[in-house]
Amino acid sequence: MKEISSMILVFLLAIFIFSPVRAEKTQVKAVDGVQVIKNPEKPVPPKGALIKMILEEEFTIGEGESEEEMFSEMTSVAVDNDGNIYILDQKEKKVKVFDSAGKFVRKFGKQGQGPGEMNMPIVVQITPNNELVVEDVVNRKLMFFSSEGEFLKSISTAKAAGLAAIVLDSKGNLIGQAVVPAEKKLIREVKKYDKDLNPLFTIDTIDFTSIIEGKINPYRLALFYVLGREDNIIYGYPEEYEIEIFNPEGKLIRRILKEYDPVKITKEDQEEFMDRLPAEAFMIKDRIEFPESFPAYQSFSSDDQGRIFVRTFEKGKKKREYFFDVFDAEGLYIAKIPLDVDPKIWKGEKLYSIKENEDGFQILRCSSIRWEK
Repeated sequence: MKEISSMILVFLLAIFIFSPVRAEKTQVKAVDGVQVIKNPEKPVPPKGALIKMILEEEFTIGEGESEEEMFSEMTSVAVDNDGNIYILDQKEKKVKVFDSAGKFVRKFGKQGQGPGEMNMPIVVQITPNNELVVEDVVNRKLMFFSSEGEFLKSISTAKAAGLAAIVLDSKGNLIGQAVVPAEKKLIREVKKYDKDLNPLFTIDTIDFTSIIEGKINPYRLALFYVLGREDNIIYGYPEEYEIEIFNPEGKLIRRILKEYDPVKITKEDQEEFMDRLPAEAFMIKDRIEFPESFPAYQSFSSDDQGRIFVRTFEKGKKKREYFFDVFDAEGLYIAKIPLDVDPKIWKGEKLYSIKENEDGFQILRCSSIRWEK
């Protein structure tokens, strides 16, 4: 009798330990004309969805011995329709150009305030006319170059005070953010502007007064926006796990939500954060106060199929590896994947990402992508 009871107990324990956690269904409903997709913490992917992403490295840039193939600080990457790669090196004040196989082609740019010169370039992007646009936050302008690196024109952003982190849509309109004073407060606004920098609509307004008063939670500084398909704007402020989709006219059309288990911030996490702060942040180091847990996510990006890749704070097994939640174009959760790279461009069936090698230097990795069920 005792032997039978023991066998039953072992059987029940085996079921408890080895049975998968029951996944839950995603709820989709319309609220005031907005589609709301509520993904549970452990969602069930849609039936038949491609949920397994396989990456195969094609080449890397940044590990060569020549000066042209080395970087001081990669800050932005753009890829044109022919697969040519444009990498902005903020410290060198240059854009380095490589062909679709990763071979160096040319470089252009130099430090200064004159036509085509840069002081603090932060973003390079490509217009539908195949022009390169470099944003300089110190010189407060957008500089336009041909794909060969010839300077074409510049647009001053001084009209919109403090405007930075600009994204251009297909019609030349701008999405950007600015920190502005307002009635004894400091307000952070995310807006869309027309070509002449006239405001079209506001995406979000955040009270940012804490950055000038008392302690600073460094994770409250982050917000994200990227362009999706058809010039839709994908926006998120990660205090909550929520991503909003706005159409080109500023109407909120979709809210993507997901339940999650907050990741605690360790002493090691704090030390790593402080070590990676730029030298310019020395004035605020003593004011930084870490919260108990990380925010809902680190960042997100989107591919040309409308998928959204959300980089969480859940760590993987490799160094600097984190799990990404992947949602389809409708906001439904489809996969959870580990990546030890920082995705910059998802284009066609390729991923262009930045990674630190064993020596701590940045490299750009180009990988082919294959999705399977």
